[in-house]
Amino acid sequence: MPGPDVTAPLRTLVPRRRRAGRTAARVGAPLLAAVLAVGALGPAGPAAAAPEPAALPEPGQTFEHYPPMKDQHADRFSMGIFGAGEIEGLLYNYASYTPGNEMKPESTQRDKGVFTYDAAEAAFARYTSRNPDLALYGHTLAWHSQSPTWMWDAPPARFDQPGTFDRDTALANLNTHVENVLGHFGDRLVAVDVVNEAVGTANPADWRGSLAKGEGWYQALGADWVELAFVKAAEVVDAHGWDVKLTYNDFGLDSPAKARVVYEMVKDINARHAGERPGGRPLIEVIGMQGHYNLATDVTAVEQNIRLFASLGDVEVHVTEMDVALPPGELTPEAENNQGMKYAELFKIYRDYGAGPGNTTGNPKVVHAVKLAGVRDVRQGWKGGEFAMPYDYDGNAKLALLGILYPEEFLATHEYVDLPGGGDREPVPGVHVYDTSLGDAWSGANVVLGDDAAVWPWSTTDDGEVAFRPEAGTTYRLTVNYTAKGTTAIRVRWLRDNTNGGYTTGDGAVINDHQYAAGQVATHIPAYFNSGMVNMGSYDLVTEITLDGDQPADGLIGNIGIRGGGGGNAFSINALRVEKLGAGGAAQTVAQWPGEVAQPPATAPAAPTAVTATAGNGTADVSWTAPADDGGSAVTSSTVTAQPGGATCTTDATGCTVTGLSNGTAYTFTVTATNAAGASEASAPSAPVTPFGAPGTRGSVALAVSAEAVCVDGTPRVTVHVRNAERVPVLVAATSPWRGVGGWLVWPGSTVQKTWTVPGASVDAGAVRVTGTGIVAWGAGLSGYDAGYAGVSCG
Repeated sequence: MPGPDVTAPLRTLVPRRRRAGRTAARVGAPLLAAVLAVGALGPAGPAAAAPEPAALPEPGQTFEHYPPMKDQHADRFSMGIFGAGEIEGLLYNYASYTPGNEMKPESTQRDKGVFTYDAAEAAFARYTSRNPDLALYGHTLAWHSQSPTWMWDAPPARFDQPGTFDRDTALANLNTHVENVLGHFGDRLVAVDVVNEAVGTANPADWRGSLAKGEGWYQALGADWVELAFVKAAEVVDAHGWDVKLTYNDFGLDSPAKARVVYEMVKDINARHAGERPGGRPLIEVIGMQGHYNLATDVTAVEQNIRLFASLGDVEVHVTEMDVALPPGELTPEAENNQGMKYAELFKIYRDYGAGPGNTTGNPKVVHAVKLAGVRDVRQGWKGGEFAMPYDYDGNAKLALLGILYPEEFLATHEYVDLPGGGDREPVPGVHVYDTSLGDAWSGANVVLGDDAAVWPWSTTDDGEVAFRPEAGTTYRLTVNYTAKGTTAIRVRWLRDNTNGGYTTGDGAVINDHQYAAGQVATHIPAYFNSGMVNMGSYDLVTEITLDGDQPADGLIGNIGIRGGGGGNAFSINALRVEKLGAGGAAQTVAQWPGEVAQPPATAPAAPTAVTATAGNGTADVSWTAPADDGGSAVTSSTVTAQPGGATCTTDATGCTVTGLSNGTAYTFTVTATNAAGASEASAPSAPVTPFGAPGTRGSVALAVSAEAVCVDGTPRVTVHVRNAERVPVLVAATSPWRGVGGWLVWPGSTVQKTWTVPGASVDAGAVRVTGTGIVAWGAGLSGYDAGYAGVSCG
């Protein structure tokens, strides 16, 4: 292989003029200082001239005109590749190779008990036949994705089949897979990703709960699955005496929250297995920090998280799957410059924490390997159209390569510049559209369907806004117009939250099962549009589906997401419309972007609930709970109606007083709520209450009465309660509708009660007649009351 062309033209680099605009991620990076060498001057000696500023090679040349990346960083860390790439540039630049798909579970054991290694062996041989010294890494033994569902005994979820998960079966399958795959490749591997991407929603205070991804191994084995996989891998490695490092690999570890979860997980697992492995090796030996970055990546957080992992003491850091994606469409000079800056910033950090002897900083020496996710930019596939690699489509070096090879020099001679374009887009409630070409971290859309978990179990929103509220059993048409800018496949998926990765279990189980061409109408979600599209073409992708919110919580329900197939981000969503389909093909737009959301017409609210009443002198104070569903229009008034008699009161609050009631008569009360669309159904009635006169009124006796019917041992019993509200003793009698009279002398403020066992297995609603006799206000007084009760059936 030829070495670098030392005669290649050099250019002196000075900072480009910074564009006026929004913001710059890094402004005013200093020029690499020219040092004035001042020698001792003799009487006739000329002054020493200042040296030229540091120079970097010109970009735009093929790989052999630059030092190999593996040699440039050999004294700090090993430089490798993850996945495939143009073979000559790969062999020239990289010292290690990690296969992208060939070792994943669906590739090595698609059918239970049938292990196939041909694809992986061919991938290894493709490069080792040319470079026998190429170091090999493994990816991956256990993952929730690209794994056959029989591994955890879970058939693919359907609307009526959520799938089952059997712990014993899953653990046996996990152990068998690890034993066979790791046993086959053996000590040919420097390290192997034992577990890939186990963290779901990161909660630094609960690493075990953070593993609840809702799919795969977690469903069968719980949070223990990560530890169980590493225990089995360690058994295999240690039994053979191999020096194969066991790795936990995950994306998003530039996030402080997710990095803390991985730190706590590794710390806890390693502490519980301390001293178990030969030579004091920890159970988890490597943290793989997937480096899928873009121009918005916070390199300060990357460095802080490397320092966090370094504090574990005996755990290495490998940077895996690294790339820096750019806005799709056209590779502009500004974007290329900023990509070089980002690569340079990251590689300066990697060098500053490199484990090799060339690192003379005082930082922890923890970074042992860095692996890029390719060689050249690609037009399709992973990161297709996003210009993510150091060489362009034709294999010519971009500024990114100079940032990788010469990070400090590049940072000293360049600065970030503002990208043209961008600008805010008018928001539409409940519809979130993202585009990397406008500075977002990923491209796609979320359509939020509802915010009431009782109606639409998986749907959640973090801003209180929804695109529309689905009606169960109604058919909707989703039309997405998109332009392919490298990504020529789109998935319409079920999301359980508002993030890019919060997919439902049912969605993940059948993600590729329903495939369509661009011109077809999908009748299923998830729908995979993966044919009939070409780069830079624009297409309408149509899905028609009857929505139903009654599926189990881990099934195919939730919010709708539009995502690039195979993880691609290089596309733009131009328009999105959701229509409600009626009889005869009539369509009503219920959500659209860009534009306004056409909210469904309001309906009458639900009925109020929890109605209670308290009796007074010819009155009753009634209160209730407002309707849970306002029908899409605010409740403006509520009306209380008394039975018997029909007396009412109306208010805009949740309580009012009904007047004009007859003392001694039992009343129940119902409430209706009204909005712009009309009145609700009546609420369930309150328990009966009986108004009574004011104490001390001549000719009457003030008693507070109530009654209830309950079941005891399968038999209805009715109990009446009587409180003397007078200031003098009262003779009270209570008569049931069946038989028996109770009589008591009741002192002021005291209460008595009487219970009757009712013949039969049920009792209808009714009342116990109560009378009070006494001398009130120095005159004889007699009053009668009906203590009402609701019916009850005990059969």
